[in-house]
Amino acid sequence: MESQKKFSSTIESKQYEYFKEESKKALIAPFQALAKFTAVAGLVALIFEVRYFSEHSVEIYISRLSAILTAFFLLLLSDTKLGRKFPVLLVHVLLLSIICSFGVLIYLIPKTVVFNSHIISLIIFVAALFLSWEVANQIIVAVYYNIVFAFSIIFSRGEIHFLPNVVESVVLVVVMSVMAIVASYINYKLRQEAVVKNFETALSEKKFRNLVENSAEGIFQFTREGRFITVNLSLVRMLGYSTEDELKKLSLPADVFKRKGDWELLSKLLEKQGKVRNYRVPYKKKDGSELTVRMNVRVNDDEGGIVFYEGSLQDITQQIQAENEKQKALDALRFEKMKADTAARKAQQESHFKSKFLANMSHEVRTPMNSVMGFLTLIENDLFENKEELKNFARDARMASESLLDIINNILDISKIEAGKMELDEIEFSLKVEINKAVSIVSHAAKSKGLAIEQKVEENIPDKIYGDAARYRQIVINLLSNAVKFTEQGLISIDVRVKSVSDGIIEILTSVHDTGLGIPNDKLNILFEPFTQIRHKKSSKEGTGLGLMIAKEFVRLMHGDIHIESKVGFGSKFSFTVKMKLQPSAKFPHIEKQPFEMELSVVEVDESIFVPEEKIEIPAKKRLLLVEDNPISQNLESKILREIGYEVDAVSSGEEAIEAVKTGTFNLVLMDIEMTEMDGITATQKIRVLPESFSKIPIIAVTAHSSMKDREKCLAAGMNDYIAKPINIHFLKITIDQWLNVDR
Repeated sequence: MESQKKFSSTIESKQYEYFKEESKKALIAPFQALAKFTAVAGLVALIFEVRYFSEHSVEIYISRLSAILTAFFLLLLSDTKLGRKFPVLLVHVLLLSIICSFGVLIYLIPKTVVFNSHIISLIIFVAALFLSWEVANQIIVAVYYNIVFAFSIIFSRGEIHFLPNVVESVVLVVVMSVMAIVASYINYKLRQEAVVKNFETALSEKKFRNLVENSAEGIFQFTREGRFITVNLSLVRMLGYSTEDELKKLSLPADVFKRKGDWELLSKLLEKQGKVRNYRVPYKKKDGSELTVRMNVRVNDDEGGIVFYEGSLQDITQQIQAENEKQKALDALRFEKMKADTAARKAQQESHFKSKFLANMSHEVRTPMNSVMGFLTLIENDLFENKEELKNFARDARMASESLLDIINNILDISKIEAGKMELDEIEFSLKVEINKAVSIVSHAAKSKGLAIEQKVEENIPDKIYGDAARYRQIVINLLSNAVKFTEQGLISIDVRVKSVSDGIIEILTSVHDTGLGIPNDKLNILFEPFTQIRHKKSSKEGTGLGLMIAKEFVRLMHGDIHIESKVGFGSKFSFTVKMKLQPSAKFPHIEKQPFEMELSVVEVDESIFVPEEKIEIPAKKRLLLVEDNPISQNLESKILREIGYEVDAVSSGEEAIEAVKTGTFNLVLMDIEMTEMDGITATQKIRVLPESFSKIPIIAVTAHSSMKDREKCLAAGMNDYIAKPINIHFLKITIDQWLNVDR
């Protein structure tokens, strides 16, 4: 309440100050008119009065001329800064000079008292009507007017008291003085009301203008055709222009709205509803950039019947961007949550699989290890009845050790795959030879179950291609091993053919078909998952659950796909594609992979089919040099090599190997890598610098290291091939035969 009173008092004070200033300004014009009138009238009066009252011509001349000069001087002074600052003082001086001039005439010529009193009263009254000043000033004028008039009568010659109408003149002066004061008061009040109204109007207009100009929103009025009538500075700046006139020349549909359809929709909504709120629309700025605004518009129909639109708009570009960023963040957060949930479920599932895998692995490792240790204990203690039983013990121990080796190899491969360290080699090899090696490795297990393995390799497959022969062979071995494991009778076939050739890249399609138990359809989608095993009610055969997953990863690294089709009771067909190079410089293009359509055909089992094991006759004089520093391994490997038809001499160091090669009596060297004094790499490098008759001898690395980097290291040192321990007899024989048949 107190603040409201203070506010009202402040407004009244401002109104009074405003009125005073306006009154000063309004006083100048009537004062100048009065001064001009006084100067002209005084000059006319001077001419006539000097003529008719010649006896007082000097006094009249001085009196009137003084008033005229005073009026002229005050008129000039009114146009100066000082005159505009003190206009009231100028009016008082002017009126006082006029009154004094008339007072002098009454004093000099008493008989003119009636005429002059009437004239001066009229002047004072007219001045009261037109002068915009306070009543107090008019009262002051009346006071010195009456004083001067009284002095003129009192100090004049006595005859004035006997003139007719003197009393009436005195009364007239008093009455006119009072009437002038009343007229001044009425004029003052009317003027005050008009000025106050003007002040309030100006104040209201100023508030409105400040509100419009200082508003952060763009405020506008525009015609139905889309032309701006009124705009504020915020809108001008918002759209990137400099002046209001620039904006008023624009067409909203063509120059401001980014999409013409938005203008048409806005017009229809305004015609139908009369107003539109929160209308979001993209605008074009002067520089062509885009901003998004929110408009509030209504129809305004003035009294003249002219319809236009008015309203305000806000720049919400940053708000829209923030909303978009927020939505993107929410989408990203939602996506990350889905990924996290999926990863959590997958991690939980894999944790379950791994726990189960570790339990199975413990069983898988301990079972063959138990068999190996058990059979070796029986043999060591002569706990066999005859040679046949001894042979069975040895065979079973070997099979158990091969099973254990498969488990170890799978674990190593899966660890490399999970760590992302699996790398492929790129060497020249024969696809047919690798197929023969793979079939040879699993042929013993197939024969023991009475199964035949049939090969079908297209004739148009090139003899030499470039890629990772070992990994390709491992895929085929894994698929063939599974086929043998889960097939009790019938046939296993492997079919290899060219799918496509383009720009030095050959795509090979390999299929392995068995007549085993088959796999249920609902299990096919998890067959290639890690640590996953499919159990058959009719079979107790199980594996580690890693073989197919490893095969799938190798196929992926070779830019291929792997598929399976199976029918319970009729068998399964695994097919995979890989891409190899025809020249080492060829590049693998990015090709969208298309699903490969395959049909599963049921193979009739023919009991008479038998695929004999391929044998290569080795001349008796072919001699091998075995370089091995471990006595047990040396005895074992020498025995194996002699049993498969070779003559073998063994040495225990790299130096001895070099000296043995110099004799020229050996056809091939089997070189161990890890030896104490001189390793196999160094020994090979020294052999390769011997005279040509000795340096060209084939050297095959035999090592327990099985990584691709170890293989590359051996080949870079000058070795011809690479065999990983423990040694598979069939694979060893195929590799040696391959190099013994090479023309040296």
